[in-house]
Amino acid sequence: MGNFKQHITCSTATGIAVGGIAYHFGFSPQVCAVSAGLCSFAGMLPDIDSDTSKSFQECIYLTAGIGCILTASRLRHHFGDPDLALLGGAFMFLFIRFVVAMWIKKVTTHRGMIHSIPMAILAGELVFFVVTGSVAERLVKAAALTIGFLSHLILDEVYSIDSTGATLRVKKSFGTALKWTNPKKQGSVTLLYSLIVLFGFAAFSNPEVMEQLNGGVQMAEQSLPQDILREAAEFLVQQGKTTPVAPSSATPPVLSALPMFLPGDSGTPLASELPPAMQFGNDWNRNTLPQPAAIVVQ
Repeated sequence: MGNFKQHITCSTATGIAVGGIAYHFGFSPQVCAVSAGLCSFAGMLPDIDSDTSKSFQECIYLTAGIGCILTASRLRHHFGDPDLALLGGAFMFLFIRFVVAMWIKKVTTHRGMIHSIPMAILAGELVFFVVTGSVAERLVKAAALTIGFLSHLILDEVYSIDSTGATLRVKKSFGTALKWTNPKKQGSVTLLYSLIVLFGFAAFSNPEVMEQLNGGVQMAEQSLPQDILREAAEFLVQQGKTTPVAPSSATPPVLSALPMFLPGDSGTPLASELPPAMQFGNDWNRNTLPQPAAIVVQ
């Protein structure tokens, strides 16, 4: 298995790569830097179940510090109260340092389920809930931590193969890090997968997440902007596709429409025939659009 220096070096290099990829796809330098830092930190996170006191203390203190910062940032973003953020961050640090540390010492064993792929996924889900930013930014940060976590597991498996001699020798520790389950710890496995499902469901059902995911989607039922409607109306009247009618008291300020055409009717113009502002055929995955038969242009 790799030592602390090797793990932190590998995860830091991976974090730099992850940050560079995120920057290439348009994320801000701040988001890229945080993602790189989380990936680097996660490179030592699996050793929180280490049976050596030095590694355990290093992991606990670093985890408590990162947890404190992320909690304070989230509370400040959500409630806008710096005092509440400070208290929340301090509470998280003490909770991880003493309560979580004591629990880990009692119930975990080295190379148990904390050294596993499901734990990497769960750690990413937890980070997704704690960090701030848009859904895309939070996903990048969560993915960065998961990748850093996995880099530790992969490196452990690499060092489980001894290549110093004339022939390759597989150590007994091979397969104990990069795993999905542990037949000897079915209770821990069940709990871990249950938490993954629980946090995954909570993430997708979160109103904030759903609002951001649906925010950029234009539904067909929504009204088009008035300038686009005016351009479409003028175009359709010029093409003889509609018949102007006299405005009435019920006529909207810009135009009114009486739907008569259905998609596929011979009188319905193709999306390619419409002016650029009205060509939504590619976005809606259809070539024809229902257009009004009577439009008032003022």
